[in-house]
Order: sequence, then structure tokens, then C-alpha cells
Amino acid sequence: MRSVGFTTVWKRRTYLGLIAVAVLAAGCSGSEPESSGSSSDPTTPAQPSTEELFVGECGSMTDERLTSITGISGLTTSSANAVRCRWDAVDTGAYAMFTWYRGSPIDRERTVAGQMGREIGIIDADGHPGFTAKGSDTSCEAGVESGDGFLHWSLNYYYAAPPRPSCDVVEDLIRATVENAK
Repeated sequence: MRSVGFTTVWKRRTYLGLIAVAVLAAGCSGSEPESSGSSSDPTTPAQPSTEELFVGECGSMTDERLTSITGISGLTTSSANAVRCRWDAVDTGAYAMFTWYRGSPIDRERTVAGQMGREIGIIDADGHPGFTAKGSDTSCEAGVESGDGFLHWSLNYYYAAPPRPSCDVVEDLIRATVENAK
């Protein structure tokens, strides 16, 4: 069995240590991209691009208005609170859901929907930009900016027949919510 001397071990460890330091230094250095006028400093809060909307519980949507816009009869509230509400139609499996994402970036939601294979569209509701994400002919979701967060509706008809394209319906839900905002 061959023995390795202290000096050889020390040289190897020093050499490996220098390589590790060089790799770390290379990863931490590098030039910053030219600033485009916006700060990427995490301590600087992002400025909201739209005014903050205040919506009442369930997006300020009444059951009657929801039924009128969606064309789904038999929708009943299955959950309701200040930030999320869901209505279900037991006979067809159809549902509508409103969510108020406060302090959450809309681009993340749009990206996730795109990664899931949904067809992404662009919308605007009274100056509040957003997106639609079509999952199928019977399902769509939409979100629009509201201050540093966003308002979001999702809709799925399952076994019910949409009265018109599902993304048109969900856009109408978003627009009604923005209209009702206080």
C-alpha cells in the first residue's frame, strides 16, 4: 500500500480550494446589464402599473349577475370569503371562481398558464391590462392587473354547453368586476 505524504495531500487540497474559489468568483462576478430605467434592487418596491381596485366579497358579483353572464343555471356558492369565491352547478359540474391576488405578480400566473399549454390572449378592462388562458372550448381563465396584484376569474362548463366562447364569458366576468369595483 502506497502512502501519500502530508505535503502531497496539502497541495491537492490547496489546488482544489483555489479552483473552488475561482469558480465561485467567476459566478459572482460579471457585468451588470445596462439599466433600462427600472431598478432590479430587491429593496426597491415595484411600482404598481394600474390603480388598486377595491372589490367587495366575491368580486362584487351577485348570483343573478353571474348566472346572467355565464348562462349556467343552478350555480350555488360553495365557498366565499374576501379573496376567493367559488360557485358550482351540481347537475353539470360547471363552476366559476373568483380570486383576488393581492401583492402577487400577474405575469407569474400568465406564465404558469402558458406552461400548462393554455392558449394565452391579451385583454384590457377599463385600463387594467391582463390575459386570458383558454384551456379548451369549455374552460378559460382571465386576470387583470389591480395595483400590485390582480383580479382573476376561472370558468369551466364541463358538461354544460357554453352560450358563447368560454373566454368571451370570462372576459365579461372580469369587466363586470372592474365596473363594480369601489
